[in-house]
Amino acid sequence: MADNSLDTLVEGLQRQIQQPPESSQSAPESGTALVVSCTMARCRHETLLWPIDPSWHTCTVNTLGAQTWDHQDGQKVSNETLTHLTATRDVQAVVVVGHTECDVLADAYERSVVSTEFESDTNAQLDSVMSVVDDAIATGVVDGSLSVRQARPRLAEYCVVRQAEFLTDQLPSDVTVAGYVHDQEGVYGSFPDKQYLVTVNGETTDLDSRLPDDESISVGSLLG
Repeated sequence: MADNSLDTLVEGLQRQIQQPPESSQSAPESGTALVVSCTMARCRHETLLWPIDPSWHTCTVNTLGAQTWDHQDGQKVSNETLTHLTATRDVQAVVVVGHTECDVLADAYERSVVSTEFESDTNAQLDSVMSVVDDAIATGVVDGSLSVRQARPRLAEYCVVRQAEFLTDQLPSDVTVAGYVHDQEGVYGSFPDKQYLVTVNGETTDLDSRLPDDESISVGSLLG
């Protein structure tokens, strides 16, 4: 992507979020599930992901890199759209979906590694993405020796886990928070375009014990 491509994405996303998601315009008759995905994802989530029940109303929230928080005065605050939906809907579950070909995370990784300065008018919008990438580098999830292609899927999973941890702390305990990575490249297994569960309620281990007996749910991790 060009150096200014992420800045252009921010401008486009700002125009999109002036209106609430289409599916949230009318109140649902049953519970609601929120699906948070990256605005740049080139994949559709037509199959309901656990723990979403078919009877629930599903609302998709698109953000840069599937981010669920913004920074205000140095503090993490829930994304404005998520705040609105959780306050006005009977939210039963939130599913965060990352994807292994995420150009938003790739650009953020390149900027972090080469220490590219932000333009002052877009810094606030990209701060949450950059903070996750910087944390991933600081904790050894990725490092500057990795190519973008090598780092990107690891960053996608790390980002999903961090978002799920944040939401688990923010939402009531009866709301299930699950995180998936859409494996577009086949890095989790032999076949591409599968979705792998990587976290439940902020936890990343022993996920099988938290799931129903359903062979359609694939569990995986690149982070160990």
